Amino acid sequence: MKPFVTILSLLLFAQASLFSEEVELKIRIKNGTTGKEGSIESLRLIALQQGMIPIKELGPAKGSFTIPKTTVPDQTPLLIQVKYAGVNYNKMIPPVPVMRSAVQEITVYEKTKDKSLVRTRSAMQISRGKDFLRVFKVYLISNNTIPPKSYQDEQNPFEIFVPSEATEIVGQLTQGESKMAIPLQLQDGANGKFLDRAILPGSSELQISYIIPASNLSTVTFKDRMLAEKDEGFRAVFSKPGDMEVSFIGASKQEKIQEDVPSDMRAFKVGYPSPKYEVSISVSGGAPVEMETERVNRKIENGTWFPTTERSLLGLVAILGFLFTLSFVFVYKKI
Repeated sequence: MKPFVTILSLLLFAQASLFSEEVELKIRIKNGTTGKEGSIESLRLIALQQGMIPIKELGPAKGSFTIPKTTVPDQTPLLIQVKYAGVNYNKMIPPVPVMRSAVQEITVYEKTKDKSLVRTRSAMQISRGKDFLRVFKVYLISNNTIPPKSYQDEQNPFEIFVPSEATEIVGQLTQGESKMAIPLQLQDGANGKFLDRAILPGSSELQISYIIPASNLSTVTFKDRMLAEKDEGFRAVFSKPGDMEVSFIGASKQEKIQEDVPSDMRAFKVGYPSPKYEVSISVSGGAPVEMETERVNRKIENGTWFPTTERSLLGLVAILGFLFTLSFVFVYKKI
């Protein structure tokens, strides 16, 4: 038995070596607030292979340095995650030799609790399944602090309203120039969930998905509330399929949007009245649309992780007067 175990171990080692490579990454840390050389509290090297696999960790560092030669899975994107002032900053490196040999510049920022220059706008999509409604929300967050700083107030975090009956709640966040969606561990808050991380300078996109039970295509009413984006007072709401009836009880304004709406959907501009900025959404009728609901079939693909078969572009810039492009992209892949 012992010779067999030895041979098996050698075979596994050989297979790992065959499908792995050695990298030596050059890092440069810059402080985007001061414009000077930056420092970090820690660094993690992560392989993006069927999830996020930690490869190596380093302690405090400053300016330019090198991650010693490290064995990583072959042809696998890498994620460098550094922490400064308690905030994580990410940089993805594709499995391209010329990119891996280049200096990986990572910009960190000082932190502020001043929310005055942070603006949020949002949209919602409601899709009918056979025994549920799938609700998608996208939040576009603009952090215009000058000089640029990361925004985070642990005592007053960024909140996302989620109805108490909601299940299968997942989220992902794309920030700054990385263009990579990071799966979130959403924390329980007073109004549903809250984001326990900083908002980086520039534009960020937060996507949330959850299910509202609706057995056998039944009529369902659930609450929705505006929290972080309530300064705007309205939200774009899309519904699918197009023959599904949606009404907004308690809305201060309800206007149907006609332009740039896919033929199999409906779209509304809905006013959420102060001071609670809350409406009740009633959904009835409509044939179920095909959606992926199995958790086991969700995986990271090209930097995004979301449970749906749809790719929807919610372009309402001209209609709603949005200051930046509104995108709502969900990617799925069956194993």
